Order: sequence, then structure tokens, then C-alpha cells
Amino acid sequence: MAARLAAVKVRGLTKPRFRENDGGVSKPPSPADLERERRLAEALRANLRKRKAQAREARAEAPPKD
Repeated sequence: MAARLAAVKVRGLTKPRFRENDGGVSKPPSPADLERERRLAEALRANLRKRKAQAREARAEAPPKD
């Protein structure tokens, strides 16, 4: 079956896009996108470290179960 075009609304604009096969060449991410991804990954790692530390503290404070 041939790919059909579907209109996709992007920030108020309509952009034609293939449903099944993009058919286009992907562009490399911009430096701003790379920086945003780096900051997000860093924030997620910090959040995970914080949650693990909280879980360790909660286990240490809880009395052992019999």
C-alpha cells in the first residue's frame, strides 16, 4: 500500500508528512537541541540519584521486618 500524506499541525503551521514512510532525509540536531538534550539527561540522572538516596535512607530508618 502506498504511503498517504497526512497533514500534521506543527506550531500553528500545517506540515505534510508521510504516515508509514517519512521518505525524507533527517537533519542533524541543532546545537540548541543537543544542549537541551544534555541538560535534560543531566537533570534526569540527578533526579534518579536523589530518589535512590531517599530510598536508601527510608530503608535504613525502617525497622527490619520479621
